Amino acid sequence: MPVPLLLDTDIGTDVDDELALALLVASPEVALRGVCTTYGDVALRAAIVVEMLRHLRRAPEPVPVERGRAETRSGRPVWWAGNEGRAYGPLRYRPSSEGAWVRPSPGAALLANADGDHVLAIGPLGSLADALDLDGGGIVGLTLMGGDWSDPGVGEHNLASDSVSARAVLTAGLPTTVVGVDVTRRVRFDEAEVARFAACGYLGAVLAVEMHAWRRRWDEDFEVPHDPLAALTLIEPDLFTFAEPCAVEVSDGADGAFGPEGAVRRTGEAGTVRVVTDVDVEAARRSMADRIARALGEPAP
Repeated sequence: MPVPLLLDTDIGTDVDDELALALLVASPEVALRGVCTTYGDVALRAAIVVEMLRHLRRAPEPVPVERGRAETRSGRPVWWAGNEGRAYGPLRYRPSSEGAWVRPSPGAALLANADGDHVLAIGPLGSLADALDLDGGGIVGLTLMGGDWSDPGVGEHNLASDSVSARAVLTAGLPTTVVGVDVTRRVRFDEAEVARFAACGYLGAVLAVEMHAWRRRWDEDFEVPHDPLAALTLIEPDLFTFAEPCAVEVSDGADGAFGPEGAVRRTGEAGTVRVVTDVDVEAARRSMADRIARALGEPAP
């Protein structure tokens, strides 16, 4: 049976969230039951999700899309790249200036009202932390993209953006799988994947534009599919190596902390957080590219 899944995402900044959504839609191993957008202009992010779902190949049933927490619990300012939604042209959405969504938000309620669902969280964790405060009793497990689990001296974006929420989620006691940048950076999409997606119609062309723009921003000739790889742990777990579940710590970056804000480490004590330590790089790259191209409309061979 497919895994019933709720997606919590800061879609629209790094294109990898959009690639992850496409991958989920194309994967019969999961059943997408709702999407919460989080962090910053959550209304614009929701409009991107709705636009994508209009064009992705998927079953006809509607997927609820709700706006989650706009602000961070830690008080850290939201980092806004400025490219969000630009490649789509005009999008209909309610500007976040009409009222920031903070706890309790519609997105947090969507996550909190889970009924035997797994949550895949691929952005800062404010909305998910709110959902756990509201109840979250129907969430059966979490998969997160975040942290650098090989180096406690590094604060990765998703966790550093809101370390208060990250600590609340990672110490909540739920069965949790987490994929850090120490693993995701081993996998790359090169120009071959960009060209493949660009040939898949309107949405593929939009994503190709965004992939090129993101690569130029960082002066790189590749795209790291951080978030699709996190999703793939749910879909093809045999491609990954997992450490034994344990307790973890999240640094707030204060004086005396073990690392900068958002740095993480495993304590070695009993706990519920399972960290990904390795991946079959080539098999994961092929699987993700095939699934994303299929969602974008690539004809069957």
